[in-house]
Amino acid sequence: MASTATVKRQVSSAETLQSVVTTMKTLSAARITQYRRSVAALESSTKTFELAAQAVLKQNPELLGVVAEPRNSTVAAVVLGSDRGLAGPFNERMARHAGGLLAARAAKDQVTVLTVGRRLESRLRAVGYSPTARVSPPSNVNSIDSAVVEVLAHVDRWTEEGRAGRLYLAYNRPTRGAAYESMALRVLPVDRRWLERLQNRPWPTNRLPIQIGDGQAFLQGLVRQFIAHALVQAFAASLASENAARLAAMDAAERNIDDRLTQLRTAYRQARQNAVTAELLDIQAAFAATE
Repeated sequence: MASTATVKRQVSSAETLQSVVTTMKTLSAARITQYRRSVAALESSTKTFELAAQAVLKQNPELLGVVAEPRNSTVAAVVLGSDRGLAGPFNERMARHAGGLLAARAAKDQVTVLTVGRRLESRLRAVGYSPTARVSPPSNVNSIDSAVVEVLAHVDRWTEEGRAGRLYLAYNRPTRGAAYESMALRVLPVDRRWLERLQNRPWPTNRLPIQIGDGQAFLQGLVRQFIAHALVQAFAASLASENAARLAAMDAAERNIDDRLTQLRTAYRQARQNAVTAELLDIQAAFAATE
């Protein structure tokens, strides 16, 4: 049986770990709220892009096929993971989802993959895809823009090289509570059905917009802004999901530590009782020997 000092050290270690887990849990809960608000705010911005695209397509219906046709059969994917640990199966789920998506879309020699987060690379290799580039994930809301610019630089190069006939974003998005789900969004070519719905939708006011400049150049600029906006949304959703996964993992860890502490404290009390009993027996034996 372990000594009183040994059990006391184990209790102290478990209490320290419990403090760390509680802190991580509190931080994750606070960050989830922050990122969820960002996702909600970005959804409002989507309406502005839709109105701009609708205005151009109403005046230039022939442009519908220009942006809605793939350039070639190549596939590029931006897959969002994490750099930090203690998030449960967050990266494993994302890697499996991305692997299934890519396997269903193109042969491996036609696929280009960019990963966000170093922990995702080995998971993607395990499902058969070796990333060609990696970007560090943003650490907070304020650093999302710089991460988006870095990703767009890779996407622009792939487009020029003919490696992004179709472009997908794969990321986790939060659902209810600490739950999340993996999803994929095709951003290139732009969904033709979505553009047709925008084109046929009634204009919200009786004042029609006036187009200034070349319609095709304006629409292509909108597509690029749409990709950037989709990336910002994906980053915010992925960060919210990562913290949701970490919150769930820390909640499970907290329960396990509570159970372990209960066991250790019981063992500590038993060890102390055994030590006291042993001392009393020694005193009794010594007294008996003097008689």
